[in-house]
Amino acid sequence: MYVSDVQVQESPVHEVPDQDVVLRLEAVDKKYPGVHAIKNVSLTVRRGEVHALVGQNGAGKSTLVGIAAGSITADSGTVEIGGVAAADPSPAWCREQGLAIVYQEPALLPDLTVAENMRLSMPEELRPSVGDQVGWAEGILARWSNVASIDPRTPVRELQPDARFVVEIAKALAEEPKVIVLDEPTEHLLPPAVAELFRLVSELIAAGGAVVYISHRLNEVKQIAHAVSVLRDGALVGTFTSADVTEQDVVNLVVGRELTRGHTRADTRSSQLGDTLLQVTDFSGEGFDDLHLQVRAGEIVGFAGVEGQGQREVLRALGGLVGNHGTVEIDGRPVRTSSPTTALAGGIAYLPHDRHNEGILPGLSLRENASLASLGRFTRFGALSRLRERKATSETFASMRVKAPSPEVDITTLSGGNQQKVVLSRVLMTESTVILADEPTQGVDIGAREEIYTILREAAARGAAVIVLSSSAAELEQLCDRVIVFSRGKAAKELVGDELTEHGIAQAALSATGSRSRVGTALRKVTLGRKISRSDLTPAAILALATVLLAIVAISQSEFYLTSRNFGLILPLLATLAFFAMAQQVVMMIGGIDLSVGPLAGLLVVVGSFVLSAYKTPIGMIIGLVVLAIVAAVVGLVNWTLAVVVKINPLIATLVTYTAIQGIAYLLRPLPAGKIDPVFTSYASTKLGFVPIMLVVAIVVAVLLEVAMYRTMFGVRLRATGSQHATADRIGVRTKWITLAAYVSCSVLIVPAAVLLMAQAGTGNASIGDSYTLASIGAAVLGGASIFGGRGSFIGACLGAVLVIQINTVVQFIGLPLYWQQWLLGGLTIAAAAFYSKSRTLAERS
Repeated sequence: MYVSDVQVQESPVHEVPDQDVVLRLEAVDKKYPGVHAIKNVSLTVRRGEVHALVGQNGAGKSTLVGIAAGSITADSGTVEIGGVAAADPSPAWCREQGLAIVYQEPALLPDLTVAENMRLSMPEELRPSVGDQVGWAEGILARWSNVASIDPRTPVRELQPDARFVVEIAKALAEEPKVIVLDEPTEHLLPPAVAELFRLVSELIAAGGAVVYISHRLNEVKQIAHAVSVLRDGALVGTFTSADVTEQDVVNLVVGRELTRGHTRADTRSSQLGDTLLQVTDFSGEGFDDLHLQVRAGEIVGFAGVEGQGQREVLRALGGLVGNHGTVEIDGRPVRTSSPTTALAGGIAYLPHDRHNEGILPGLSLRENASLASLGRFTRFGALSRLRERKATSETFASMRVKAPSPEVDITTLSGGNQQKVVLSRVLMTESTVILADEPTQGVDIGAREEIYTILREAAARGAAVIVLSSSAAELEQLCDRVIVFSRGKAAKELVGDELTEHGIAQAALSATGSRSRVGTALRKVTLGRKISRSDLTPAAILALATVLLAIVAISQSEFYLTSRNFGLILPLLATLAFFAMAQQVVMMIGGIDLSVGPLAGLLVVVGSFVLSAYKTPIGMIIGLVVLAIVAAVVGLVNWTLAVVVKINPLIATLVTYTAIQGIAYLLRPLPAGKIDPVFTSYASTKLGFVPIMLVVAIVVAVLLEVAMYRTMFGVRLRATGSQHATADRIGVRTKWITLAAYVSCSVLIVPAAVLLMAQAGTGNASIGDSYTLASIGAAVLGGASIFGGRGSFIGACLGAVLVIQINTVVQFIGLPLYWQQWLLGGLTIAAAAFYSKSRTLAERS
């Protein structure tokens, strides 16, 4: 076959016996609006084979393996795993048939622990019990102990990016798959972890497994692969035996033309460097100290060193992302680096290496992502010129060969490499004097990599000072005028001239540190403070302390506080709010807020005045309760339909329901009316001494729900759905049905609260539950619930209800005006949300 003027002999693909085929994609096709992502591709992977899949960014590699893993639905074609075929496979089906996948971005849930993440993705027959999951995960991760030490009880949100990849790879291998897909698995790993991965892959192949290996690093492909398939523009160029093609052959096949390795920086520099542009003096911060650095205009300086030696912290500090002190001057002018905004205003632009969390802005278009940091260029008298903005971004995208149907599409629809180009476009459009590039070619194909090198060289040629941090010594050799090697937070060595080689950089990095560092995931000492900050029950303990302190204040002001009469009045109110708070907590676990809970309680009280009217038999009372549960479940179903099926924002969806059911309730009972069976209300008001039975029921329900959250698969899936919805989908959690269960459960939990309100009112009152909506949200947030989902505690929600009732009581005892109840509740809710958020952030950084 011919590619441009480069001839490569395609190795004939011999017939493979069906029993040796572990993965077969047959005539797979996939189109997106404006993009034909996969064009009738057929691919066969056999037992005992590492099958490499290579191509440029946007060639369709990740889409193809997404179809194979069931996370993307093909328009046509079939997927066959282990001899079993399906036209529309789900992630769960693919996993059960024996396919495991390591995505380019780890499919891990940040609010679950490492052990919970690993257990959640296991096939049923390999899944350990909850009690055994920590020990089981420790055994699996022990195989990586020579490069990383990871505590399985650590929440994933506390792990560094490289550690997450170790967990993701270890998790996939633990599934004992027939075939494992590795999508850019070494992009975030240091050499020791890469060597360990290759060793484990060899063991898998020797045991009769198979691997689909996707990588831009062709030296790795040649080292590990038996067969190489090349994709270009969504079509399969061909499949070759690895031994029959060279790296250069593969490069030419990938780009569709002959491409040679670019020249080094020294070869291409056409003019002498300018005067000192960036001057850094006595620069210190967390992870580095006493740095002195000069970078001249037109110079490209590289930062190197074993991971964790301070080089990344220095770069982030110069970009204003890390606290620092010292002097930074650009062209003799002092520049503040206290924040990214001040650094950018001073002429320093930073390209982050964590593209997904710090680079792209999901939901915004390519144009908006690229121009956001330089809108001042296109603004006159406070008005933004869209024409100038579109022209500038279009020109930048064209120069960087960004592959996209339009600058107006959502950036999340692009491949990882094209997203990286857009983020780099944002940096270049600022026209900053100093450019800080942290792993600028991470996840970028060989063709685009050369383009990015050219772009950085051109920026330097225009007079900018460029600092590049890269884990690739070959990249630094090719790109930089000099390289600074870091060790233990200091600039240990500077390489220039003949010393600036790939071998010289690697040797300097290892000799400077004295020993090879681990992946940066060394086991942290689990202190008491860390355990406390991790626990979802910590807010409950804080609330209990606050309640006791308020009680002491109330006791000092009134003897009536510690009487059975007082508790007889406030405990029924507490039981009612506790059910409201637990109901709200269920929906907040999936990242929603249900504004309809208050009107729903009013509707249930009104319905109760019809179905639980006077002189009901015990059977009649049971039937009445069933009717109330059905009404509540229907409201939950409506909320789910609006939020998930119609895709209205959950807050707006439940606000719509709020209005509708309140209207229905007032239609049925414009004024309080209809006597509720006094026998039924007496049952609901039953007490043990001065303690209402329903309060005991609320406590039991809270404990059961708390246990279920951590000890049952449904509870873990509920937390997973709220932690990161899209990721939970990818690993096979049926998030749509989990969300349905959450909304219905929330509404059904309002039934006991409505029963207590019936006992208090005795008649059908449509407005009786209205005040509980905001109180339920406040109680749940006080109890530690995250408004973004994935975190919270039912016990904490109940103690939040205790504090709310306590505030209302104490305000009256000390003689403050009633509006103080709202002020205190609002202030404490805001303070609690801020405190819990800050404590978790500190835990993640420590």
